[in-house]
Amino acid sequence: MTMHSTVTQGAPPVKITVHDTVFKVLRLLDMAGEELTNAQQAVAECMRDTSMTSSEICRLQKLDLATQTVASAATVLKNLMSLAPAGIKDTVSVARLYEGITLGDVVQVLKGEDTPGHTTTPGEMDLF
Repeated sequence: MTMHSTVTQGAPPVKITVHDTVFKVLRLLDMAGEELTNAQQAVAECMRDTSMTSSEICRLQKLDLATQTVASAATVLKNLMSLAPAGIKDTVSVARLYEGITLGDVVQVLKGEDTPGHTTTPGEMDLF
C-alpha cells in the first residue's frame, strides 16, 4: 500500500451511502493491516540474531498491538457488513460485531467499557 499525502483532483461525490463508506474504510484497514504485517515480518527478519532490551520489546509490542487492532477493526466492519442492511439509526447486536475478535480491548470498546492501559510484561510476547 502506498500512502499519498496529496488529495486527488476532481469533484468528490456529494453523497455516499453508509454501506459504501464502511466498505471503503474496510478496504483502507485491510491495506493498512497488510502493510503492518509486512513491517512486522521485516522487523522479525532484522532481529533474528539480535537480543533486545525490555524497552525495545515494549516498543515492538506496540507494533504488534497496532497490527491486531487494525485487523480487529476490519473484522468488526466485515461483521457489520454481513448483517442485514441497516439504516444509520438501526441497532445491531454488539456480540455479532465482535464475533471472531480475540483482542479484548476492541471487544471492550464495542461493549462501551473503558479500555485498560496496555500493560504487557516484556517476555510475554512472541515476536510476530
